[in-house]
Amino acid sequence: MMGRVQVWLVEAPLRWSRLPRDGRRLVTYVSMLAALSFLELTAGIATGDGALAWDATHTLVGCAVLTLSLRALVRKGDERPPRVEVTAAFAVSCFLAFTTLQLLIEGWRMRGGGHTLFSEERYPSSLMAPSTARVAIDVLGAAMFFKGAQWIGDFASAREMNLHAVFLFALADGFRSARVPIAQWVHDVMGGESQNTEWGECMFAAAVIVYNAHPLILRTAAALFGAKPRSRVESLAKCELDLRRIPGVVDVIESASWMTAPGELVANVMLRVTDGVDDAVVMKAARGVYNATVGTSGVHVDCVVTLERDRGRDNLPK
Repeated sequence: MMGRVQVWLVEAPLRWSRLPRDGRRLVTYVSMLAALSFLELTAGIATGDGALAWDATHTLVGCAVLTLSLRALVRKGDERPPRVEVTAAFAVSCFLAFTTLQLLIEGWRMRGGGHTLFSEERYPSSLMAPSTARVAIDVLGAAMFFKGAQWIGDFASAREMNLHAVFLFALADGFRSARVPIAQWVHDVMGGESQNTEWGECMFAAAVIVYNAHPLILRTAAALFGAKPRSRVESLAKCELDLRRIPGVVDVIESASWMTAPGELVANVMLRVTDGVDDAVVMKAARGVYNATVGTSGVHVDCVVTLERDRGRDNLPK
């Protein structure tokens, strides 16, 4: 047992130094959040404070989701396919959707005057310290991943999409946590009822999360489920025209394209060719059409070509 501990103490700094910069930053951010949440959960269980326990559990689930992003970031070379990073970003976006739903339900309960999660009786002062500390951690996390955020246009790569998801997580968790000290400050300093303030904070936090996260949900879902690349419709139409000009090609039977990740396009092409044509030459020319038209914009194209003889009897797959 002691030998394993000694080996871990020796290897841990080496593993840390081998992590990419974004990986080290994410480890730091997740570790601080998880440590704070474990302390909060322990205090909630020990004192029987349900609000503390639920708040900590929510954040711990978020940390577990972020480990998917971390797993994708620390992979190297061929071990990190773009789809892994897209899946991690999609998982984060789903968690943000869950957070939004939670805030909306909480705000609806407060506005409706029924059972409220944070009424005068249930709004314990014990939430102030962890919420304020979490806001500080989230501000640090958002600052670390701000450069990876992509607000306008398509993502250049799956890595950029993953980093953007981490930034949105820090932003969303910061707004979710900030509603507690802000509402309490309004109640204590301004002397007003904090219930209306809490309702407004819930709605505002939910609106901010939806506004920033819904493009990520749409983009990650489109990549995972093979949506057509809308931004490259003209380029793909030109590819189909150029395919017909390849010597020996009689017709384009099928031409389907979809994005599997930012910067990753798959094209599935079926061509009808004349009998006696050199298959290898036609396949190479077809792939060249996509690489010359779409690949020049920084997109990696995986083109699968299938040939069918004009006489309609032989199918020659790749």
